[in-house]
Amino acid sequence: MSTADQFPLNLQAYPEIRPELSLDGPSRPLLPGAPAKNPSVVGTASLPAGSLLLGLAEDGLPILLDLSNPSPGPLLVAGDGGSGKTAFLQSLARLSDLQDPGDISFGVLTPFPEEWTGLEALPHCMGIWPAYHPSAHFFLSQLQSMSDSLPRTRQSILLLFDGIDLMTGSDFQYQHELRWLLMYGPEKQVWPVLSVNPARMARLQTWLDYFHTRIIGRVKNIHNARLLLNDPKVDLSELLPGIQFGLSQSGRWQKFWLPPLE
Repeated sequence: MSTADQFPLNLQAYPEIRPELSLDGPSRPLLPGAPAKNPSVVGTASLPAGSLLLGLAEDGLPILLDLSNPSPGPLLVAGDGGSGKTAFLQSLARLSDLQDPGDISFGVLTPFPEEWTGLEALPHCMGIWPAYHPSAHFFLSQLQSMSDSLPRTRQSILLLFDGIDLMTGSDFQYQHELRWLLMYGPEKQVWPVLSVNPARMARLQTWLDYFHTRIIGRVKNIHNARLLLNDPKVDLSELLPGIQFGLSQSGRWQKFWLPPLE
């Protein structure tokens, strides 16, 4: 994707910050489009205000989500086990700290909070809650209450729900609040980002219509891949697990790499 050929959802590649994310330095033998081993991470001064770094496109340009524009809607992160879904969500959590303090905060719901050990110490973390615990319901209710006042501030909040497909009916008692946030959250500066394994997506079919923007990692099974992306020209099995994803929105497809975190 060139800088002139932007996604209609305001995902943008900014050439002025490419030098700080250079992926094509001299004498670096790379796979086609693969990131260098140790490029520097973009600094706070280079990121446009209110933007979130999603990853690095194959041409080395950063792909940013404009949090002031709700048109992308909530983000679905999907892929097989081991494809890097948790790594992507944790990357968003860490990279949200590139903005001025208080501009972007995040909270996490997950059936496996032990996988997020250490991230609760980040200054912009609102908390990490077991998704099956009543405290998760309280957090979603809190976000819904806060959403009326957020548009009057600079702050955006990321709701990172890692592994929604692992929740059973008995655990999942807060569907009303979550559906409300999926429908109205981005326009009120609350951004839900939910991860799923497509092999377990049958129980979540009614939720898919909420997601017009999808971040997809490796998916080997063709049937599962077509549940997420109805484009036979795209082979999701060729994505490199843990570091490479594709962005699908409005029928357009853009591969990218997770940014290095040092």
